[in-house]
Amino acid sequence: MYAFLSIIYACLVLTLIVIRVNPAFQFAYWPRYVARMLRFRAIYRGDLQGWSFEMDRSLPFQLPKAKPNEYAEERWLPVWHFSENPPWNIANRLSSFPYKTEWCVIHPDGKTKTRERLTGMPPDQQTIFKGDRVIVLKGISRGKIGIVSSVIKMRNLVYVEGLNPRYRTSESSGQLMFDENYLKINEEVALIDPAEKTPCEAVWRYDAQGNRVRVSKRSGHILPLPTAARILDDLTDPVNADVGDKDTPSEVVTKATVDFVSPEKLETFEQELTRIYAPQEKRERMPTFWY
Repeated sequence: MYAFLSIIYACLVLTLIVIRVNPAFQFAYWPRYVARMLRFRAIYRGDLQGWSFEMDRSLPFQLPKAKPNEYAEERWLPVWHFSENPPWNIANRLSSFPYKTEWCVIHPDGKTKTRERLTGMPPDQQTIFKGDRVIVLKGISRGKIGIVSSVIKMRNLVYVEGLNPRYRTSESSGQLMFDENYLKINEEVALIDPAEKTPCEAVWRYDAQGNRVRVSKRSGHILPLPTAARILDDLTDPVNADVGDKDTPSEVVTKATVDFVSPEKLETFEQELTRIYAPQEKRERMPTFWY
């Protein structure tokens, strides 16, 4: 009896230790996933404060240098570095974690730092993609036409090949270096109307066949999507991708499994599993009496 109680006590202690050590039992999946993507880590601050996120101090993420009388660079602010590297996926764009946090945004020049919140781009509102031909509306390259080389969806920014240049001096060699600076979507760049060859705003519409197409709001002409627009956030092409053993076939995905016309056929997922796999109840219910 005492041995059994000691085993139960050991299991309870082990469970408490696992809960205290592993933050997966304290946070939901998406906040932990987004925190890992943004170089955060969960640490235990004692029984009073519990688990909380802390910025990872490893490079290339670091605290900004403090300057006097500059509120935009508080040392406690987490740092957001501009980057064109993936993954800027749908989970990061739709999660509320990065957008409800104030960041110390370090711009591409490495010196400009501002205190702001991220403005995400919902997938259904994106009209400019990688490979689009756009015209620059503001800046040093105003009026020039170029090809979009990268889209930063979590910042509503684009990079255009060879336009909006930014010159900087290398700290190691002292040479003058050139690269593209970012441009704001729908403010500093715009698509080109194929009919009038002028800047235009694009909207999503449906054609006669029911396909979702991008249309110029100015003339109504269809703006075809570039080939690079179908590339996913993990840099895979769904058209040329090979189907593996663990991939779900398209026939299974497109198969209609719910009949919304007949209400009597509707059933929940649990009810369907019970109907298919649960053993049939063959016992007869005993009669009941009310006194």
